[in-house]
Amino acid sequence: MPGLGAAAFVRGSAPGKPAEIETCAAPLPHLVAHATFETREARAAVDGEVYGADLERARLARSGVAFTGDSHAELLMRGYDAEGVRFLERLHGAFSAVIWREANRTLTVITDRFGMRPIYMARPAGACVVASELKTILRAPGIDDGWDEDGLAQLFAFGHFLGDNTLHRGVRALPAAICGVYDAGNDSYREERYWTHRPGSPIARVDAAVSALEAALVAAVARRAAPGERLGLSLSGGLDARTILALMPRGVDLRTVSLGIEGSLDHRSATALAALAGVPHRNYVLDGSFLAGFETYLRAMVKLTDGQYLDQGIVMPAMGVYQELGIEFLHRGHGGELLHMKKAYAYSLDDEALGASEPALEAWLFSHLTGYMLDGVPDRLFTFDVRGRAREALRAALVRTESAGRPVDRVWQLFLNERLHRETALSMQMFNNFATVRMPFIDNDVVAVLLSIPAEMKLDETLQAAILRRRRPEFLRVTNTNTGAPVGAGRLAREIGYARMRIAAKLGLRGYQPYERLGLWLRRELRDLVTSTLLREDFLDAGLFRPDVVRQVVGEHLAHRVNHTFLLMSLLIFGMGREGGSDLRQRPGDRRP
Repeated sequence: MPGLGAAAFVRGSAPGKPAEIETCAAPLPHLVAHATFETREARAAVDGEVYGADLERARLARSGVAFTGDSHAELLMRGYDAEGVRFLERLHGAFSAVIWREANRTLTVITDRFGMRPIYMARPAGACVVASELKTILRAPGIDDGWDEDGLAQLFAFGHFLGDNTLHRGVRALPAAICGVYDAGNDSYREERYWTHRPGSPIARVDAAVSALEAALVAAVARRAAPGERLGLSLSGGLDARTILALMPRGVDLRTVSLGIEGSLDHRSATALAALAGVPHRNYVLDGSFLAGFETYLRAMVKLTDGQYLDQGIVMPAMGVYQELGIEFLHRGHGGELLHMKKAYAYSLDDEALGASEPALEAWLFSHLTGYMLDGVPDRLFTFDVRGRAREALRAALVRTESAGRPVDRVWQLFLNERLHRETALSMQMFNNFATVRMPFIDNDVVAVLLSIPAEMKLDETLQAAILRRRRPEFLRVTNTNTGAPVGAGRLAREIGYARMRIAAKLGLRGYQPYERLGLWLRRELRDLVTSTLLREDFLDAGLFRPDVVRQVVGEHLAHRVNHTFLLMSLLIFGMGREGGSDLRQRPGDRRP
């Protein structure tokens, strides 16, 4: 396709329906997206949405820009034409967009400030292929689809990618906050980043931090909750969704949903919070039927996320509930970890991180981010240097952070730049097939405020407890399922509450068992799935793993000698992708490294 720009931007045509796959040699193929717009000179498509689109449209109209409708695709095209990247800098939203211009034969690709709608690019000879799904890219001719060992190292070491790597050498994930232009006339591509998250002026006092954050969060929730929309909220007994519920505008059409085992503390706390807020609530009970359909759910998750997301698929059975309840826009609390970084998965801060120097911070990060994946795993498992490649990726990711304060601030920015962009965004791909996801914590103004708040104020419940005390003090009484105590309780009360929950779980008391016991399931109920997938000859002969060590790792976990839970899950997901669960296949005759 010399001199011809092939492009695809694909989304499901309706919630719950599979994406239409179409990639061709035309400058811009038929597009299926949330919004499209076409004139004689240009075509545009948007996956996702711009928040406050009406306000932006009115602002542009006052400056003389004419609109023919209310499409978000037209808004992005007209705004970019009128103001360039200055228009993009101020936008709130979760979107990816493409604009094809016939006159100069250019394809413009835009991502939102946080990169919350994944979009991929490949540059085969004489062409540019852009798509919102990896499987679409791989169907285009001329793509280098050999395994990217750097990407694989990141997935198997961290559980998610860093930077722009994917599973395949010839495909990159486009960064957040970029505007890229492909010129089909001379087969060239240039890209600029229109926004970088930088620390602002420090906010020294807790009361000032709470006031600034409260104002930003109130506005963030309001931007995502318009009257007349059918809204949902994934509500647990933790802090983040509770805070969103507390700040939800009056008069919106809202219902809440909680996931958990029968009688769980999450169900009890979520039910109490919904009752206090006066909104309809549904508890979805996870029971034995989930395990019976585990493989089906896992394969569905692999297909929806192109085999790039590490998870057990436990939310998949509940997806139909959102449609049953008529939820069109689903609020979720992702990004709330930025307010309480002692509960931020592998990025969780401790005293060592808080006092670390720059050199020590890298070592701390590598240990914490890889521990749950690689501890106890023989280096010989992989035929390439996973640890070395992963360390280089982490080092490069740290260079992409900026810190005006202490080294520990880089952990916060790393979570923002890498975990949210490359892991959370992929996890939301599952939900976006059933309802459009909105995440108030991942907001321009909220993040700007948080970048100015010292790390010590962002460790536990401090900020959210203060906001709840101002807005919905009755929410404080409802037990926080992460601590077993009311929100804002003292340290001793939280420690006692947490100890009580652990003892109750060990005693097997109803409602205190975790709703997933993945390590045990892999040894027991899912044993056949593990062995049939990972010990198959074609998997062992993939050229990426040493067969004898794969057998060793599987045997150690099944015999309960070493806990390889997350590594086995990553291998299962990778294996299912190769089998076709996500249409990720090496083409016949291609040599794998």
